Amino acid sequence: MAAPPANALGLAPPGRVARRLLVGGLCMACVVAAIICLDVRDALRRGDHKLAVGHDLLPSYVAGTFVREGHPRDMYDIDALHREEARVVKTAELLIDKQGGPWLNPPFFAWLFAPLSALPYRAAAAVFFSMNLVLLGASTWLLCRQLPMTDWRRALVPLLICTTMPFWQAMGHQQNTFISLFLLSLTITFWLKEMRFTAGVTVGLLFFKPQLALVVAMVLVATAGWRALAGLLLTTSTLLALTLFTLPGTLGDYFAKLPPILHTLQFAPSYNWGRQVTFQSFWRLLCEGRTAGPTRLIPKILTAIGMAATATLLGVATLNVIRARHDPHHSARLRRLIAATIVSMPLLMPYYMDYDLLLLAVSAVLFARDWIERRTLSARRLGRWQLAVWIALFFETQINPGLGGQTRFNLAVPILAALCGISVSRCRKIASAPLDHTSEQNLPLSALAA
Repeated sequence: MAAPPANALGLAPPGRVARRLLVGGLCMACVVAAIICLDVRDALRRGDHKLAVGHDLLPSYVAGTFVREGHPRDMYDIDALHREEARVVKTAELLIDKQGGPWLNPPFFAWLFAPLSALPYRAAAAVFFSMNLVLLGASTWLLCRQLPMTDWRRALVPLLICTTMPFWQAMGHQQNTFISLFLLSLTITFWLKEMRFTAGVTVGLLFFKPQLALVVAMVLVATAGWRALAGLLLTTSTLLALTLFTLPGTLGDYFAKLPPILHTLQFAPSYNWGRQVTFQSFWRLLCEGRTAGPTRLIPKILTAIGMAATATLLGVATLNVIRARHDPHHSARLRRLIAATIVSMPLLMPYYMDYDLLLLAVSAVLFARDWIERRTLSARRLGRWQLAVWIALFFETQINPGLGGQTRFNLAVPILAALCGISVSRCRKIASAPLDHTSEQNLPLSALAA
């Protein structure tokens, strides 16, 4: 059965902003394609055939090797890890000096890379690249289904995702961000469909990166109740048992050895705090620059104040949504709360890399859906401010790696804080009002640019 036209669903048809956004996205895609062609040309001219991309896969590949070969505790032995990484760098002809970075994930996650480690590194990188493309396609499909219209505007989701800097950072580094994006998109899909137990099960899998899962899991359990908690406990207990029985000793190493590894990594003179999008990175750069050593007292206090304020605002918004669970607009308020939760994650964590900002695509899609379906005057007024901040974040992330590394001002963090504040404020009770199509058609889809 053919889908009804947009107006039959009570929605505005594609407007001027949507068409301009499509043109802008295509132009940006052409720029990206040109940059890729130049990089390929330079690689061919170099003539040494060394692999210049995907080096963040190296620690995962080595951790998988340790698991497959029966000595998993070496994944948190930094010397053993670096020795094996140096060997892989030499045999696979990677374009890095000696070795890659440390393994920072929980032990159970290394099982994913054990089969890949049986392949030569370049073959494993090709398989992982293909897997990321599949996960990206699945995530995009799930996000497109969140939008109420069925016309060509849905194509803006993959187009604008693939023109963001976090996307190319994750793809170029071969990070595991696409796994995170898929699990988060799946969790949100189940959450909004009130499949609470399944949502809990899925968000538990996201704990392979605790800084991405913790806040979402807490808000999910608070709003979805004991069923979500049961699903979360099922997943986490299964992963715990898997770790204890198949990787003995590694859980203790994870809690004992990882903090010193992170301390050494972050407080070295060469660490680029601009690549972090946290309150700690903002105040550390602003107050201390790129000096080595532990963070001083004043940046610590300012970081704690920022995190406490964000947690308080999100907590109050969560309580308001819980209290109004019987409100006729509860589903719209829940979507707004979920969007605010995802935006707040970097501000509530001490460690959050800029390529993981790709997860904010979920929040942007929820914002677009919310404004398409409900266009009260107050929603449009506050939403336009939110739209402006989304666009500012999109452009800032294009230059943030260089800007944050060369200056003492991490602009991404205050933009995120502004976006978080507006997102939380939109979680207030929604007044009933008829849809208004007299304003700019399709303006909310511009939010997908972030």
